[in-house]
Amino acid sequence: MTSVQTGRDLFWADAVARSLPRDTPHVVHDSKTPSGTVPISGLRGPVISDALYRTFRASGLDVRFLYGIDDMDPMDSQSMRSNEGMAANMGRPLCAIPSPDGAATDYAAYHARRFLSTFTDLGIHPEVYRMRDLYHDGRLDRQIDLVLRRADRVREIYRAVAHVVRPDDWLPVQVVCENCGRVGTTYARDWDGMTVAYECLRDRARFGRDDELAQWAEGCGHEGRVSPFGGRAKLPWNLEWCAQWDVFGVTFEEAGKDLMTAGGSRERSNALFAAVWEKQPPAGIAHEFINVGGRKMGSSTGIGAAAHELVEVYPGEVIRFLMLRTRPQTAIEFDPGGNSLPRLMDEYDRCADAYIAAPDSDFGRIWALSQLSARPEPVAFRVRFSVLADWVQLPRIEPQSEGQSRKGSPLNEPEARELARRVALAKAWVERWAPDEARFSVTASLPSAASELDGAQRAFLASVADEVSRTREPEAMQARLYDLAKDCGLVTAEGKVSRDAFAAIYRAFLGRPSGPRAAWFLVALDPGFAVARLREAAGR
Repeated sequence: MTSVQTGRDLFWADAVARSLPRDTPHVVHDSKTPSGTVPISGLRGPVISDALYRTFRASGLDVRFLYGIDDMDPMDSQSMRSNEGMAANMGRPLCAIPSPDGAATDYAAYHARRFLSTFTDLGIHPEVYRMRDLYHDGRLDRQIDLVLRRADRVREIYRAVAHVVRPDDWLPVQVVCENCGRVGTTYARDWDGMTVAYECLRDRARFGRDDELAQWAEGCGHEGRVSPFGGRAKLPWNLEWCAQWDVFGVTFEEAGKDLMTAGGSRERSNALFAAVWEKQPPAGIAHEFINVGGRKMGSSTGIGAAAHELVEVYPGEVIRFLMLRTRPQTAIEFDPGGNSLPRLMDEYDRCADAYIAAPDSDFGRIWALSQLSARPEPVAFRVRFSVLADWVQLPRIEPQSEGQSRKGSPLNEPEARELARRVALAKAWVERWAPDEARFSVTASLPSAASELDGAQRAFLASVADEVSRTREPEAMQARLYDLAKDCGLVTAEGKVSRDAFAAIYRAFLGRPSGPRAAWFLVALDPGFAVARLREAAGR
């Protein structure tokens, strides 16, 4: 079984858990090549894998969660090639390239550490391993020997599944060149049971199309013969994937849609696992991409916020919710800028309410799996994110006091902690990502936009000026604004208060026709200043 249908009657993660046999241990597996800074899209796989791991455990399955760092892969990034000193490292194992800042032991460790550091903040705690260790410690020697002995089967699978024809002497192993240290430029042949002959190719065109050679690297031309064991060689990607499955007994591995499509890497690895290892490949599901403005977000496209940077700002639960609020097979539209975050937070709160009302509902399950703890405790009192985004821009507003006033009683510790976390996120959003219409500041003098006010609006502002001195509670002020607007004739044909009333307030203070909730805005201002500005706008 290689693809799981999640069904419609059960929550998708529960459906996957139910599809697995219960009389055998399970291993959930995922991995990442540390070739550079990982965008936020790189977190969808680990979050989904962790959610499945938690669900499998909760359903009573015996399960482990492993995460690999594929640091023996060759450097093959066109964008990195232009960086100072990096051209010489093209084709070398990522773990053999110097660290960008010297703080880490090598390039792979530098990027892996930054990416894995996000896991703790996301409540993800897998068993982590590095491919360099598996190769150098000899734990993959048996896998390499098996592949070399059955190289004819490998060539046949490449031809039948991927329509890639390998020469008859080609061996499915990538030797680390003894002269230049490159692994992405070598061609191996002539396995004698102990060693392979190889050439570090200068002319990669000799090898044909769709190959494992590094596209942006050039070999040194060295020829030699070497044992492929003990870290002196690695398996090509598809076979390395199979070796991971075999060594760790992997039973489930989800992957991105690009790997899981017909004729793609997963289908090729499935066929190789069945033909070479003579075993059933793991089950799995595909996840869709994360898009920004309809374009795929990823390291290869250069689109998307860095995962480690976003985790520094966004609470882990919110990032998990972003990844889990839709089924894995559904693409995610996300933009750190714009109004994506306020909408996301509103959805998060609706799912929290659903969990409180019905923990086993789909929305409740989504919220629960989004929490860092496997035993979530929802906070009943929450202030809407868009309101907080206004509060942090208003003078004289103290969020904790305002939140307590809104609740009508003192905030307990979880409520105060949640409010403080949301306030910090709102500040970051306003400073870094909010659209212009969500940002505002009171002008130093009466804006020219006040000249556009008509007679009814001026009368309304004069009445509001009188009210500001008397009413200092936002809810009461909001009610009075509605009454005053009606008294001044600022109503629609249906008898509702016209937007022109609140637009008058915003034009007087912000110089534009929209802004934060008017009552909270007025109460937050110094009363003397507010009265003077309102009267000035009313008399102009």
